[in-house]
Amino acid sequence: MTKPFNWKRHIGVALGFIAAFWVGDALLDATIMGREPFLQQIHDPNSYELWMRTFYACLLGAFFASLSVVTERGRRVETALRHSDDLSQIFLGSSRDAICVLNTTDYTIVNCNGVFLANYGLTEEGARGANFSELVARQGLADQIMSLISDCTCSGTALNSEICYGAQDGEIRYEDISVHPIGDLVQGVRRVLFVARDITVRRTSQQRLEESEARYRAIFEDTGTAMAIVLPDGTLQMVNRGFAALTGLSREDLEGRRLWTEFIGCCDSDGFSPAKEDAHPDSPRRSFEVQLSGKEGTRTMAGNWAVIEGTDRSVLSLVDISAHKEVEEALRESRATLAVAQRIARLGNWDWDLGSDTLTWSDEMYRIYDADPACFVPSHELVLQAVHPQDREQVIRSVNDAIYNRKAYQMDYRIVLPNGSMRTLSARAEVTYDAQGKPLHMLGTAQDITWRLEAEQALRNSEEKFSKAFHASPDSIVITRAEDGTYIDVNEAFQEITGYSRDEVIGRTSTELMLWADPDARMVMLKLLNEHGHVRNLDVRFRVKSGEIRELLWSADVIEYQGEACLIAISRDVTDQRQMERELLESDARLYMKHEELKNVFHQMEGIRREWEEIMDCISDMFILADQFGKIRRFNRAVETFTGMAHRDIVGRDCVAFLEQHGLKEHLESPGVELLHKPTGKWFVVKRHAFPPEVDGSAREVVIINDTTTIGRRQRGAQPVEAVPAQGQTAG
Repeated sequence: MTKPFNWKRHIGVALGFIAAFWVGDALLDATIMGREPFLQQIHDPNSYELWMRTFYACLLGAFFASLSVVTERGRRVETALRHSDDLSQIFLGSSRDAICVLNTTDYTIVNCNGVFLANYGLTEEGARGANFSELVARQGLADQIMSLISDCTCSGTALNSEICYGAQDGEIRYEDISVHPIGDLVQGVRRVLFVARDITVRRTSQQRLEESEARYRAIFEDTGTAMAIVLPDGTLQMVNRGFAALTGLSREDLEGRRLWTEFIGCCDSDGFSPAKEDAHPDSPRRSFEVQLSGKEGTRTMAGNWAVIEGTDRSVLSLVDISAHKEVEEALRESRATLAVAQRIARLGNWDWDLGSDTLTWSDEMYRIYDADPACFVPSHELVLQAVHPQDREQVIRSVNDAIYNRKAYQMDYRIVLPNGSMRTLSARAEVTYDAQGKPLHMLGTAQDITWRLEAEQALRNSEEKFSKAFHASPDSIVITRAEDGTYIDVNEAFQEITGYSRDEVIGRTSTELMLWADPDARMVMLKLLNEHGHVRNLDVRFRVKSGEIRELLWSADVIEYQGEACLIAISRDVTDQRQMERELLESDARLYMKHEELKNVFHQMEGIRREWEEIMDCISDMFILADQFGKIRRFNRAVETFTGMAHRDIVGRDCVAFLEQHGLKEHLESPGVELLHKPTGKWFVVKRHAFPPEVDGSAREVVIINDTTTIGRRQRGAQPVEAVPAQGQTAG
């Protein structure tokens, strides 16, 4: 703080000099000039002498007072200058900026701080008098900085500029240069103050921030999802292109003017969680499902909330899942159809997770094994226990060969149900492996072929093998040069989809490879790209290497890649939708495979059954085919007519017991003899024929029951009446 000016001291000096002059002049007049004595001049002064002496004393006092003031001011200026020099040295030493003072005549350094010395690798002795232009010339900045100093010298005003140069360590450095004139244009600017502030960190942080903002802005705009930033009251603060396209309104009509709830239609979920004790009743849920009304009507959307930390705003993202819902409904219908088809065909499917050793059955598998899904938990050990002891070793060997030797799993075996009955199953399965060859899952089917074992035995060698349906491939990504369309890079999915290897594609164009099945679609893509700078979800058709035409959902953007303008094209779809489509395709493929298999078997059996029925049903006599166990396997319509029983009630019954039940015991005991059937009053002749043994040693028998009632009447009509009983007795 500057001390106040001491006027009292200067006034005292003036009064002191006045008194000294007055007394001295009186003594001088009394001693030298010989005038009145000194005491007389004091007690009885001459008025003229008094006023003259006082006047000159006042003049002298004013002079010495002025001299004292000038002396004090000079001392103050010197002190202020010394303080200024001290402060300048302190400022130069403590500042983190590189500072130096230059002569404008020869641009030599007058003074500088330690930061300046460190930046240019100088010492204090070497820096004083050094040429500044030579120092900045080492960094290639002589023209830019020296012109700035020249402009400052000529204009007498401070100037500022930002420079960028490569440091000795190879990194890019940024500095904020300030040049301040010392002096003014009237006196001449002889020196300038040069200040260089290192802003590399700030500039780098700013660039990273700008890149981050650009990156997140690009994600916000081009993510393909409808997104919006919502204020606490539900107002749309910012929306992206997807949200605007979904609602059919422009950004100007949406941002700051509409509530996002205005577009919500009727739906069970409105995006807000119900009231809880620890939550606000209107707090948004993280994920929800809602129906949104837009230009294309009401669409089912999957929404997600994300709170922006440090603010009261939230990010709302909406994904159109209307197609997902349709796929889910189609998948449910497909699964229901598959379940019905499995129930009709007595065909079940199973999935054995080899890693966790868990087995999953379809509903038909529980019916085949006569198990209750609510009580029975399937496992591989329980399945092996249900296998017939004679077939168990073969089943274990086939399963091990399929898993560890990658052999096809296809076999027929018997199972024993809890009630003691047996069923014969036809099983087929495949094993899936990971990239390292480790088995993951064993997927298979089991069909109850007990009731059609003979037909399948005859057809087993002629069954066709079906391959898996082609699965939907992952999205492909390609990068082409915007100038000529040459492929720069492709991913593995592109190679898998098109069939071209990477070497066959790089350096060539899609036109050369004739990938575009519709040239007009390519022209539409180029037109959209020129007008909008991007293409979104364009339906195109590509011709792959094999000549197959595939439909893709094609999107593209112009980017800068390796220093040149390139085009990035993505053939993609929503992940959830693709997953549902794959499940639907797999379900349809399994249904199709089993349907075709069942259709072939049914065609074979239908032919056999039709031929057998056409022949046997035309005969009025009864025919019964029994297996080696005496069980009824086949019969004609005459048997159903005679017994009045349905087909399912006859098949599998003991043949002899069945005939005895219907009054044919005497006929069986006397084959070839005409006997009266008392319940019906008809005459029958029973004949039994045994077939030769089969390859497996089993034997079969055919029972033929001829109705001779009409024939007997003709014979009895030609004979006397007494002969009828005799004939009956003979038949007996």
